[in-house]
Amino acid sequence: MKKRVALVAALASACLLVAAIAHAELVERGNLFVRFDGGIAPRALPRQAKVPISVEVNGTVRVLSGERPPALRSIAIAINRGGTLDTRGLATCQRSQLEPATSQQALGACRSALVGEGRYVGALALPEQSQFPLQGRILAFNAIVAGQRAILAHVYGAHPVPNSRTIVFHIRKSHGTFGTIFTAALPARLNRSGYLKEISLKLRRTFFYRGRERSYLSAACAAPAGFSRAAFPFSRVSMAFADGRKLASTLIRTCRVASRGSRR
Repeated sequence: MKKRVALVAALASACLLVAAIAHAELVERGNLFVRFDGGIAPRALPRQAKVPISVEVNGTVRVLSGERPPALRSIAIAINRGGTLDTRGLATCQRSQLEPATSQQALGACRSALVGEGRYVGALALPEQSQFPLQGRILAFNAIVAGQRAILAHVYGAHPVPNSRTIVFHIRKSHGTFGTIFTAALPARLNRSGYLKEISLKLRRTFFYRGRERSYLSAACAAPAGFSRAAFPFSRVSMAFADGRKLASTLIRTCRVASRGSRR
């Protein structure tokens, strides 16, 4: 009886720990705060067979004093090894097709390689002038860069003046908890007078190759036998800033085993 009570208590403690970790997504270094969020959809997945999913990651940057945050210099998004990335037969986009281009022009050139979309909010701070808000659209295109898989993130905004840039997310495989890692550098020449406030990116794409449907990202819900739900480290997101500070967080999420014919 005592062993049973101890086991129940241990399980309860574990659940509380997971719940606590799942909400520990606000990270700070001094007066700099970044809130990381995101997840997968659908959350109801087969136990073994992998099916198409979407992956979304968001980041919000704030300075406690309300002053201008340091410029973002790099971002890394690591996805749990349970997710599979498949680009076989998927069209690719060339950087030369995106520079310079509006969002519509980028889609006209590379729509067949589109794998995701997002938004950004920032500001432009010019010397001795007021700050100007910046916001716009992010289009993510499948690409090959230096012989390796990559994403070309086309960033476009029309206000206060039209501005277009392309950021390369290099993709590499890794061993351990996180099997796929996307990394991008934002050198000073891309962001001399601006700074980031919010960014979001959602990756999802299904396509046909050799007579069968494939998905850019797919996963199953690897819940242990006898359990209908599982908690797992979905993603680890990190941002490095011009002043040397680096903030990162691991997002814990849950999935549930879908009943046959049901996914949502």
